[in-house]
Amino acid sequence: MEQGTKMGFFNKALVIHPKEQYPLLSRIHSFALTHDIELIDIEEDEFLERPGHYADQAGHIVALVTDQTASRYIDLAKTMGFSLGFVPIHSGGPLASWFKLPKDPEQAIRLALEDDPEAIDVLRCNDEVVMGMLMLGETPFLNQRSSTYLRREQSLWRFILYWLSLLWHSIRNLVRIKATAVTLTTEKKEFKTAITGLVAIENDVDCAAARLLDTSISVQDNRVSVVVMSPKSIVQYIAFLLTTLRRRASQKRLPSAISYIKTRVLSIQAREPLKYYLDGKKRKSDHIHLELFPRAVRINMSEAYHQRHEAKDDNKDTMKVENLPQSAERIAMIARHLPFFTHALEEDFRELFLQVRDSAKTHPHYLALMVLSSVVATLGLFLNSAAVIIGAMVLAPLMAPIIAIAMGLLRSDRNIMIQSAKTIAIGVAVGLLTSSLLALVVPMKDVTLEISSRVQPTLLDLGVAIACGVAGAYAYARASVMRSLPGVAIAVALVPPLCVAGIGLGWGNIAMISGAGLLLLTNLVGIAGAAVLTFLALGYAPVMRARRGLVVTASLIGAIAIPLAVAFASIYENWNVERDTQQRLFFLDNQEVQLKNISVTISQGTLYLSADHIGTEPLTTAQIRALKSQLEQRWDREVIVEIGFRHRL
Repeated sequence: MEQGTKMGFFNKALVIHPKEQYPLLSRIHSFALTHDIELIDIEEDEFLERPGHYADQAGHIVALVTDQTASRYIDLAKTMGFSLGFVPIHSGGPLASWFKLPKDPEQAIRLALEDDPEAIDVLRCNDEVVMGMLMLGETPFLNQRSSTYLRREQSLWRFILYWLSLLWHSIRNLVRIKATAVTLTTEKKEFKTAITGLVAIENDVDCAAARLLDTSISVQDNRVSVVVMSPKSIVQYIAFLLTTLRRRASQKRLPSAISYIKTRVLSIQAREPLKYYLDGKKRKSDHIHLELFPRAVRINMSEAYHQRHEAKDDNKDTMKVENLPQSAERIAMIARHLPFFTHALEEDFRELFLQVRDSAKTHPHYLALMVLSSVVATLGLFLNSAAVIIGAMVLAPLMAPIIAIAMGLLRSDRNIMIQSAKTIAIGVAVGLLTSSLLALVVPMKDVTLEISSRVQPTLLDLGVAIACGVAGAYAYARASVMRSLPGVAIAVALVPPLCVAGIGLGWGNIAMISGAGLLLLTNLVGIAGAAVLTFLALGYAPVMRARRGLVVTASLIGAIAIPLAVAFASIYENWNVERDTQQRLFFLDNQEVQLKNISVTISQGTLYLSADHIGTEPLTTAQIRALKSQLEQRWDREVIVEIGFRHRL
C-alpha cells in the first residue's frame, strides 16, 4: 500500500459509494482528474462484503456517507488501519455538524482527498461505534433521528420548535419515569446506585445534556463524558427539567439530580434489560459496556474541527457523583417507586429528631424565657411600643415545641405529640398568668393601638401563620438557615396575642380574651399545620404514614378558618362601606358634602358610621337626617351616624 503525496493530496484512493450516487461521484472524479489522483470506485455493498480485499488496494478511503452509515467505516478503519475522508451525501446533518465538514460539496471533496488525516478517539458501546451520543432510560432529551432534532439549527423557528418538543417530551416522561437499580463500574471504581437515565456524549458536545455540565467537553481527551440522571423524587425531576430549559453558562454547579463521570471505560449492569438509543438506533441489553479507544482512527478533519477540539491526553478520571443515590435504603426505595417528594433517610434526620425531642420538653430555661418575654410584651403593649414588642417576640420560646408537635403529627409519634402539647400548654399558662398579674398591677387601663390590633384576627392572620410555619420548619430542617429563626418569630408574633388575652383576663374583658385567644389559636394551628406539610415535602415521612396527621391538621385548620372567614367578611364589608362613603358626594339641601375620616362598625344589622365634615359651618340637623336617609337607601339597613365638624377658613 505504498503511496506518495502530490500537492497535499493522496496519489491514490478508494471511493466507496452507494448506488445511484453518480452525480456526486462524477464531481469527485473531476476533482481527482484536475489534481492527478488515481481513484478506484467500489459500490458500498460490494465493499462491505469484502472490506479486507479492497482495503489492500489503497491506504486511504473516501466514503460517500449518510449520518447512519459513517459509523461502519470508522469501525472498519479502526480494525484495518486505513485512513478516511468523508463526503456527506446530505449536507447539514449531524455528521457534518460533529466533524465540522464543509457544506460546499467541492470543499468537502477537497478535504476528503487531502493527505492530512488526524487520529481521533473512537467510542464503542457493546461492539458498536458511537458517533454522537448514547441515551439510556427515560431522559428529557430527544431522539437524535427525529426531524425536530435534526433540523433544530436551520432557523430560529426550528430551534424554538425543538425546545417546545423537548419540554413536551420531558413532561410526558413524568407519567412513566422509573428509577432502575444499576451498577456503574469504571477501571478504578464501582457504584451501586439507581438511575432514571444516562447520556454518554461522544461527538455531540453541543447537545442539551452537555449544557447541563459545569465544565467544557472535548472529544479528543481520551475520555468519554457521561451525564447520569438520578432524581430522588418527582419534585426533584421537575426541578431538573426547569434547570434544563434555563441552564446558563454562568452556572457552575450541577443540578441536584445530575452526576458527571468522565472516564475511559464504563460498564452499566442491571438485573433486567435496559432500553437505550445508540445515535438514535434502539437497542436493549442488561449489560452496556462503553469503552473509548484513544487516537484509534485517522480521518481528514477541517480546520474548524481542530479549533473546536484541541487534542490533549487527559489520563485522569472525573467523578462528580455526590448526587448519586448510593445508600442501599435509598436505592431500594426509589427503584421500587419514585416518590413524589424526596424522602429523608434515618441518617438524614437523626440529628433533627434529637433536636425535636429536646424541644418538646419543658426545660427551666423555657419557663424563664416565657416569663421574661411575657413581661416585655405586656409592658410594650401598655406603652404602645412596637420596638419593645418585637424584642419580646425574639425572646419567646414557643416556636420550638410547636415545630416538635408538627413532627409528632407527621410521623404519628404519640410521645412527641403529648410532650409538646404539655410544653405549649404550660407556656401559654405562664404567659397568661404573667400578663394578667401585670394588668392588675399597672394602673393604666387604656386600650392602645397595639392591643386593639390583636383582637380582630382574620384569614390574613392565618396566612401569615402558615407562611411562618413553612419558614420555621424549613429552618429547623436546614441548619444553614437556623439563623433566620428570629425573623420567623418576629413575623408570627406568638407572645403578643397571648399577653393581650392575659390583659383581658386581668381586666375581665371577655371580648379582648376571645379575640386575642382566637389570634393565638390561629397562630398555633397555622404554624403547626404548615410545618407538617413542610416536613412532608422535605421527605421526613411517607404520605401513608403521615395520613392521620394530615387529616388532623386539615381538620384543625378548617375549623379555625370558619370564624376567621366570618371576621374577614365583616372587616371587608366595613372597608367597602368606608371606601364607598369616602368616594361619594352627598347633596344635602343644595350643598355638596364630602365626608372624611370615616369609621364604620356593623353590629346586629345596624350600621354605625362616624365621620368628619370639613367646611365653613357645621351641618344642620335636617342635613344630617337627609344624610342618614341617603345612607340607609344605599345600604338597605338602619344607619346611625355621628358627624363631627372641622372648620376650614
